[in-house]
Formats: sequence, structure tokens, C-alpha cells
Amino acid sequence: MASYARGGGLPSGLPHPPISPEDSARYTRELLESLKKIALSQGQTLLAHLLGLAAVEAKHLSDQAQDT
Repeated sequence: MASYARGGGLPSGLPHPPISPEDSARYTRELLESLKKIALSQGQTLLAHLLGLAAVEAKHLSDQAQDT
């Protein structure tokens, strides 16, 4: 996935490049894993477990998109 300078992104008026399903699922997985760590540090074990399950699903979707 493309990375842009802090706070910048694309100049206004230019279309955003399309995000592939694989990139979207990978990014979602990274976010979910970060949220899981936060939940665990706060003692929110059920929430951490559910976020972990969602991260597994996102990995599955990423792997599926990569195979096609």
C-alpha cells in the first residue's frame, strides 16, 4: 500500500489510487491487532479475543485475495 508524507496524502484534486482487497484486508488486520494489544493492556479480555478473531478473518481475506 502506498505511503504518503505525514499529514499530506495526495494533493487535493487528484484521485486516490484504488486500494486492492488484499491491501485493505492487510491494513484492517494490522489495525485489529493493534486494538487487541490495547484491549489486553486494559484487561478487556473478551474484547481482545473478539478483535483477535476479526484479525484472523482479515488474514484469511488477505490470503484469499492474494491467491486470486
